[in-house]
Amino acid sequence: ISRSRSLLALSTTALALPGIAGADAPPVESILSYKISNYKEDDLSRREVLFGDLDRYDIDVHQFQLITPVGRNMALRIDANYESLSGASPWFTLAGSNGDPVVSLSGASGIRDRRAEISVGGSYYLENGSISGNIGYSEEDDYRAVYAGLSGERHFNNDNTTLSAGLSYSSDDISPTDAKLFNRVSDEHKNSASAYFSVSQLINQVSSIQSGFSITEQSGFLSDPYKLRDVRPEDKTLLAWTTSYRRFLTSAGAALHLNYRLYHDDFGISSHTLDIAWHQNIGRSYRLIPALRYYSQPAADFFTNIDDFSQPLTVPQSSDYRLSAFGAISGSISFVTDFGEWTTTLTAERYIANEKYSAHEVSQPSTALVTYERISFGIDYSF
Repeated sequence: ISRSRSLLALSTTALALPGIAGADAPPVESILSYKISNYKEDDLSRREVLFGDLDRYDIDVHQFQLITPVGRNMALRIDANYESLSGASPWFTLAGSNGDPVVSLSGASGIRDRRAEISVGGSYYLENGSISGNIGYSEEDDYRAVYAGLSGERHFNNDNTTLSAGLSYSSDDISPTDAKLFNRVSDEHKNSASAYFSVSQLINQVSSIQSGFSITEQSGFLSDPYKLRDVRPEDKTLLAWTTSYRRFLTSAGAALHLNYRLYHDDFGISSHTLDIAWHQNIGRSYRLIPALRYYSQPAADFFTNIDDFSQPLTVPQSSDYRLSAFGAISGSISFVTDFGEWTTTLTAERYIANEKYSAHEVSQPSTALVTYERISFGIDYSF
């Protein structure tokens, strides 16, 4: 009995975890992909903003990718990204007339940036595993990064078990714009090194599970140079444990994706992320993918929702809303079509952050938490 390409793709998706046994094989055809996305943050209300613009970030992203076989046992991957950004970001916070924090935003007309990125990678496929590597470069007006990575996979237990490991390193240069005008740092640097290890297990023909651990060490300038007062430690360790489960339900023609992530860093943030997605086959050439995600974190040890300018610059403090205690709920819907060599994906997402959603105690509610919407369209061509 022949099955449609869409159903084959769906059953493969059910087991689509990095490092899943049996899935690691050299590509037999080239795939050229393009994706365009728009990310738009909701404007703040005037009661939240002391003065300044209310508009927040609006970002357009263009992504290109080429994956092609090279000989019988190798593959080449090229990724290129281009982003254009405009909007305003929180500059500092003060106490309002009622004692609640109010924020001043940088001028929307003054923040316009472009970012370009290119990375090249390759994979060599062995009889029972693979070795991959990549190098990349990213540049924008005030930030440049050079990075590289190396990873490998090894299959065991009749290809039902896979061990994966990898290393990566990034060297970043930071040169904020308008440094003299706003008394910002003029030239800073930071490094980031990461390592991960994971185990993937094929449970049966329709289900799989993966669990992995990663550690990242950051050093150098980790503060936000665009805030009036933002002082963070110059060393940071990030730990993350992830577990993912996939199950293909043959009778429903659908796949269930479950993911959980536990994160901790020595800034004092320990977060939980849980997301669920349902990949539903519709007919022979369509898929519908609704998804939900929940996130929660406590505040960093040095977070303050009102900047204290009386503190010396040697004392860590930050009013960055991303370091506050909050929770977030997001939902998305994707529609995928498969026609011969062409695959298209249309996705819409809505994200809402609020201290009321937090599973942790919130002693200092932050203003300027983000709510955004994202729309993307992608097209893949196989040849």
